[in-house]
Amino acid sequence: MANHVSSYLRVNMISPEGQKVWDEFVVGRLDAARSREESEWAEVHLGNFFVENDSDISWDLMQEKVGAKWAYATDWDETGISMYSAWSPVGEFAREVVEEIAKVDPEVSLSLTYEDEFPNFIGVAEYTETGETEDYYIEWDEFLQRMIGRNDELKEMWDEDSEDWKDGMEDDANDLLSDIQWEEIHEWQSQYV
Repeated sequence: MANHVSSYLRVNMISPEGQKVWDEFVVGRLDAARSREESEWAEVHLGNFFVENDSDISWDLMQEKVGAKWAYATDWDETGISMYSAWSPVGEFAREVVEEIAKVDPEVSLSLTYEDEFPNFIGVAEYTETGETEDYYIEWDEFLQRMIGRNDELKEMWDEDSEDWKDGMEDDANDLLSDIQWEEIHEWQSQYV
């Protein structure tokens, strides 16, 4: 089961009018919420994107407007937002943002890349004026097979019959996975962005 999910909401295509909305609606609100924290480096709870008072943040608000029971923005600028959340990606938040921008820019396109911390799952979702248009998703077991198929060294350590690492090779296989998995994840995601 997922715990922390890292997400990045990226601007793919936006008009000058849409950029103004992004700058005011997204960057402006996040900057205002950060300033209430009285720290230029504070994370911003995404509930504070919608309400100014922490006591007004509820589970219902988070599920409806963000898509996770809690979520934080850690960094943002004119091209994207880095976030992390509980249990699931922040798809509802991406939908809220694209809907606001689409009021002035019907051609707007945003993508949300996400991965669970283990990773149990990895994905990329695209958002346009109509909401979420694509969600490419892969679970760990399928992704592991992809990495094994692409790496001869891993392939030599894998036992097809037991569907596990060969005896005595578990540590080496896990070390190699640790070295390559994040690059492989980002390469997989980039084919859909």
